[in-house]
Amino acid sequence: MKERNASQNPKARSKRRWGLQWSPRLRIVFLGLLALLIVGVVRQEAFLARSDAPLEAYPSLSLEGYHRLLVLAPHCDDETLGAGGLIQAALREGMGVRVVIVTACDGYRSAAMAQFRRLRLRSEDFVALGELRRRESLQALARLGLHSTDDVLFLMYPERGSPALWWDYWEGDQPYRSPYSGLTCSPSGTPYDGQALLQGLRSILAADRPDIIVMPHPNDENIDHRALAAFVSLAVEMERAEDPTFQPLLLGYLVHYGSYPQPFGLKPGAFLRPPRQLESIGEWVVWRLSAEEVAAKQKAVDAYPSQKRLMAPYLNGFVRQNELFMRGDGAVSLGIMGGVSLADTDNPQAIASDVSLPALYDPVSDSVVRRLSSSADIEELRLIRLGDSLWIGLNLRGRANRAYSYDLYARAITATGSMTWSRRYRQGADDMWQAAHTIWYRLDLGALHHPDWLVLTAETRRGLVLDRTAWHVIRLEESPFG
Repeated sequence: MKERNASQNPKARSKRRWGLQWSPRLRIVFLGLLALLIVGVVRQEAFLARSDAPLEAYPSLSLEGYHRLLVLAPHCDDETLGAGGLIQAALREGMGVRVVIVTACDGYRSAAMAQFRRLRLRSEDFVALGELRRRESLQALARLGLHSTDDVLFLMYPERGSPALWWDYWEGDQPYRSPYSGLTCSPSGTPYDGQALLQGLRSILAADRPDIIVMPHPNDENIDHRALAAFVSLAVEMERAEDPTFQPLLLGYLVHYGSYPQPFGLKPGAFLRPPRQLESIGEWVVWRLSAEEVAAKQKAVDAYPSQKRLMAPYLNGFVRQNELFMRGDGAVSLGIMGGVSLADTDNPQAIASDVSLPALYDPVSDSVVRRLSSSADIEELRLIRLGDSLWIGLNLRGRANRAYSYDLYARAITATGSMTWSRRYRQGADDMWQAAHTIWYRLDLGALHHPDWLVLTAETRRGLVLDRTAWHVIRLEESPFG
């Protein structure tokens, strides 16, 4: 039998075709280029995570005329990272201060593995981790000057479960079950569902009537932060509807956003600046800390050993000369827009391009992925109310591309309940169309029982989520067209 040489061997030809028989020199070149690419991406993310604007470019926050501060945190440590200096100043000014930590902090797997030194974790381990983290928060807040435990409230909802409460487990007989603790309710018996959380937040607002509310930034990339921002915004809006005199100042603090804060590490003499592409979204205000307040905040951050064990440089990055907050805008109100009569059409294509439309802006080119994928980078949501039809325009930095999915989500709130609505863009569908860089979706308000509020978000996907907006609260006034 003849022996086949390598040139006749299909496997050998395949290896050469796909470059698997690399010389040592080619391997070194490839690894060097890969290292340069990784370094470039890391540097670009760090560049995007910090604005170059001087601190004087942002207005200073003042506590004059305010009496009650409410700080809402998704997890134990967020209250200190986001507002440790502001808490100290409010106490010094004689303001009433209350801190509410929403989750039980019982879902951080890496922290539990490090704490209990085992790979296979039990539900009891996650419960014990939550207890530890809550003790750490009480110690940290005491170091900030908040000594009374009556002023610290733990709502005990499941960590990493807030998005499920917001979208999938609003109310009903089947509450959410934490995959970590295995629990379906808090120790007080409150079920894990969105309606319970919303009512709990409204009860706190009704009882405390704070005039400053510090909450997660709506564009925060952590799932619990982003969902809590939606819950709080809706709770405040519903309380305002019942009592128009309730007009608190809303301040959003940012914790998770790309490589923010920059630079990492303990640099108490440095300043905290917003991410480069996020600074134009909303108005940022600065709270400056005294040397004593910076030192106290550093001691408070040190009170979280369960977290510092894993990410000390990141946590220390919030110990700075200042804290940053974005002023909340409240709900967008929709009725007749711009004095233009829209009653004679059900089609937004008939509206002149120069009509001013309400817009909900999103940061663009705010990550390497989105900078390279203009078709997945959301610029804004545009809104047109035409009687019982709400047209929502998803405006992209580039043209829509079939390689991506474009999804819109809404939670509708009425006096008696809530419903969800979602759509994925499909070419040729009757209730959506595309024009240049904008995809329009039609939402039938009648099918949602004429809600009082809608809370909207949009996202782009290619398998994984590439971009998503904050949740935006829309107040729907009575239709002028009947």
